[in-house]
Amino acid sequence: MRVKTRNKIESDKFILARLETNEDFKRAIFFDCGADDLNDFFKEDAIHHKEHLLAETYFFQPIEATNKGLFYPVAFISFLNDHIPLTRQEKKTEKKIFWKDIKKHIPYKFSNYSTFPAVKIGRLGVHKDYQRNHIGSYLLNMTKEFFLTHNRTGCRFITVDSYNNEITTNFYKKNGFQFLWNEDKDKDTRIMYFDLKRFKDQSKPILQ
Repeated sequence: MRVKTRNKIESDKFILARLETNEDFKRAIFFDCGADDLNDFFKEDAIHHKEHLLAETYFFQPIEATNKGLFYPVAFISFLNDHIPLTRQEKKTEKKIFWKDIKKHIPYKFSNYSTFPAVKIGRLGVHKDYQRNHIGSYLLNMTKEFFLTHNRTGCRFITVDSYNNEITTNFYKKNGFQFLWNEDKDKDTRIMYFDLKRFKDQSKPILQ
């Protein structure tokens, strides 16, 4: 059984819930995902992003810890609003791959829109003691369901600026993300996207 509210989603194994108070953010001080830039964001910058309405950060932890009243995050993730622009000129560039995907899966009357609504994963970090245990994939699946059930505005896609290394891009690929185009293939990060509607239409359960 899953519990869903505006700022929280629970499965029988984990909870994904928003950091709300200053005390919530202070408790992130002990988190370590092995990447200094991510650690610094969750420990120091996330609260300021919330204060200035730039991003919201959520913690992800076992439901057993929550039931015991403990704060024991195995991952953090931050979200912000985004969109995917698709101008007439861009349809002729490397973004034509995305355009072809749009034409396949969005009704024609919407396919000529010049922009498509999305939510961006600003930061995602899994505690180093829990990496390579499918925690990240489970977190992404809960994220997908979360934005399908309690999003107050239209949100067709999830986007992420993935670190441009094989481990990170393969992680997102395995979770259904695709490269938006190839013009950023030589940059430090690559834009990747996931289609929430196609996920919604899957017949199998989202969380298992």
